[in-house]
Formats: sequence, C-alpha cells, structure tokens
Amino acid sequence: MEIVKTLVGRYVAKPGYRFVFSGELPECIRCRFRSACVSKLKVGRVYEIVKIYDIVNRCPALGEVLTVDVVPARVEVALSARSSIEGAITTYRHLVCRTPCKYAELCRSPWIADGSRVKILTVLGKLECTAGKEVFRAIVIQV
Repeated sequence: MEIVKTLVGRYVAKPGYRFVFSGELPECIRCRFRSACVSKLKVGRVYEIVKIYDIVNRCPALGEVLTVDVVPARVEVALSARSSIEGAITTYRHLVCRTPCKYAELCRSPWIADGSRVKILTVLGKLECTAGKEVFRAIVIQV
C-alpha cells in the first residue's frame, strides 16, 4: 500500500482519522512545506492516517501541523452484483434508489465520488435490499 507523508492540523492528527483531500489552499502556493504537504496527495482521494511523527510545524492556513503517514483508505460501499468481483478495478457508481433503508450511506458513499476508479479488495456478501436489487457490500480503495 502506498504510504505518503503529509502535514495535518494538530487536532485531527490521530491514527485512523480519515479525510478527503480537496486540493491546496491559496496559502499553499508560497509555503515552504508545499512539496512535503500537498504535492503528493490526489484531489478527491480519501486518506487514512496510519502514523504520527512528533514533528510540529507552523502552517499559514492551518496553524500548528504534525507530520503524518497516510494511505489510501479502505472504504465500505454497496456495489451492484455486476461490479462485485474481488480484485477488479472498476468505476464506482452511486446506486440510485428511492426506497429509504439502512444501507443508503453504503449505496451513495460520502467518501467516494460517483465516477471514481476503485479496486475491489473484498466482497463481504449480499445485502438485504428493500428495493429488491441485487446489491453486495464490499471494501474498496480508490486507484
């Protein structure tokens, strides 16, 4: 798994913390930490902090920041039966449904944008879809 060093705000620097990188801020353009902070992150990708270093710096946008290691986060989603093949790389599509149910967040993951490329790591099994669709729970990472 690809480990990337970056800087995050002191208050979110905890193992397991997840974030979606939304791009650099205007303050980043002239920052001396830009290459160590935002240059290796990909916009729209969800990352998870796996290691924290006791290195504190001052960021012009966030204040105190710590150096951390992040990896692309594993995300649990619902996939159509056709897309549910372990090891496959596919385009993630939000499942459209008008029937309210407890799996709505899996069907329209807030972590992964519709149209993102993902690798299916594990298919966990079939969900009991209240709309009668053939839907599977899976663990994916963005690629």
